[in-house]
Amino acid sequence: MDRTDYSAGMWSHILRQQLEATAEVFWRCVRDGVIPDRGAPDAVPIRSAVPLHLVRELTRLGMPEREILELDAAAAAQRYADLLAGAQRGATP
Repeated sequence: MDRTDYSAGMWSHILRQQLEATAEVFWRCVRDGVIPDRGAPDAVPIRSAVPLHLVRELTRLGMPEREILELDAAAAAQRYADLLAGAQRGATP
């Protein structure tokens, strides 16, 4: 035997033990590019994080950190601008 080809038993072993797939799933992946479901979690879109300096300023102005972290960067910046505008209106000259 010159070991040019793998036997059907060896191929079946590789599919089951190493690839953990059936022949159908394997060939669907090879031919159609359909990646087998391996139980990985679905990707969650990443929000634009609130910069730390903005978190600090909003906290300083009295906004709870829990509420700040529910915002994206643009909403946090708008909230900061609103709080500053309100603070300036309430200031006495």
